[in-house]
Amino acid sequence: MNQNHRAFWSCAMAAALLLTACGKTNAGSGSSGSMSGSSGTSSAQTQTAAWKTGLGVVTEATDQDRAGKIELAAAAVLLDGEGKLESVLLDELEVSVSADSTGHVTLPTDWRTKRQKGDDYPLAEVSSLKKGWAEQADAFANYLIGMTPEQVSMLKVDKDGKPTDADLLSGCTIAVDRYRDAVTRACANARALGAAKGDRAALGIEAVNGTSDITATDDKDVNAQVDVSIVALTTDADHRVTSAVADMAEPALTVVSDGGVTAPDLVKTKLELGEDYGMRGASALGKEWYEHSEGFCDALKGKTRTEIAGLSGDDADLKALCTIDITNLQKAALDALS
Repeated sequence: MNQNHRAFWSCAMAAALLLTACGKTNAGSGSSGSMSGSSGTSSAQTQTAAWKTGLGVVTEATDQDRAGKIELAAAAVLLDGEGKLESVLLDELEVSVSADSTGHVTLPTDWRTKRQKGDDYPLAEVSSLKKGWAEQADAFANYLIGMTPEQVSMLKVDKDGKPTDADLLSGCTIAVDRYRDAVTRACANARALGAAKGDRAALGIEAVNGTSDITATDDKDVNAQVDVSIVALTTDADHRVTSAVADMAEPALTVVSDGGVTAPDLVKTKLELGEDYGMRGASALGKEWYEHSEGFCDALKGKTRTEIAGLSGDDADLKALCTIDITNLQKAALDALS
């Protein structure tokens, strides 16, 4: 079996994005603290209501013969009151899987992201800039500051996905097409959740092995799966969380008994699945997964890293909002704040 499926989500439709979530908004909309039409509404309240937090995830899965790869790029963004990028943070996870002719699957031993690997991700030594992944990704993120979502979506890259602008190339020579698309998607998803001027965006990812079997048989395929928990935060000058978005993805490569690997055509996160995730009927609270996620994020607001580390799924206040397992979402939040 030799197939090659790519699930690469590109959000370069700028006009649609502007119509959905990233255009200028009415200062009073979406804010419980504002009074639309009231002469007493202060400019500070208006600014606070307009700032938006977004999380974007783009997953690409590929296969070739008896090998496959999952690449997940994530972006946390903060949009100012004019809908322009104020803060951006990026990260990426790469998972490679292989199998032999008996259907035995070889999984990664390291589930860290590129940012988490730091110097263990050997880019600097082969880079013409002598810069590591985080340095180059941050250079790209900084290049986007002040842009509108439309401008980001129209950013030109070459056939390899690398930037073409000379100013950007001076700090970043890695392929950025997936990061561009993740930022564009984050802008489309952005909402007024409590962030304000002076806040900064943060991003955390916790990836764990979600594969139960390691050998495929004639009767049962192996789903070589990685469970990825992703949290985008904004923090104020006191390092307290002002807004949060939490999501999960469970991309998997299918391995059959002769070792053939097949990648999925499409990978959606749990937030993207929405009501289609199908948790509401099994939830003690009668809530879908995205609603539990919102409850978890509400519990993070106003807290420091130390206070979030002390959160427990058994806490009565948290259980009233969220009954899903928060273990890896909590780790992702802590990673974002580290």
